Amino acid sequence: MLRKGLLLILAVLILQGCNDMSKEEKEKIVKEATESAVQYFKEQKGWDVVINEHEFTTRTNGTEIFLFGYQKGNKDNRIHAMVNFSEDKYEVSLIGYDEE
Repeated sequence: MLRKGLLLILAVLILQGCNDMSKEEKEKIVKEATESAVQYFKEQKGWDVVINEHEFTTRTNGTEIFLFGYQKGNKDNRIHAMVNFSEDKYEVSLIGYDEE
């Protein structure tokens, strides 16, 4: 229930942000944010993860991206991360996952 609530909150926060960025800028942000999230999950949880979706938000002036995916070898353990990319620093500020 908590997981669904968190996902609902994330979905509400996601807006149609980053429209002023070029396709190349968005691709760079997705790549860097994905690398940061993959490394974070590896270091903090010991998991290899696959990121297969992303959404930009304007909640913080367009400096956050939500990433969604799953743990490698366990697609039932869906994961998500919020990455702040202000000032070209890619910092994971929130994670969530299904498995306890």
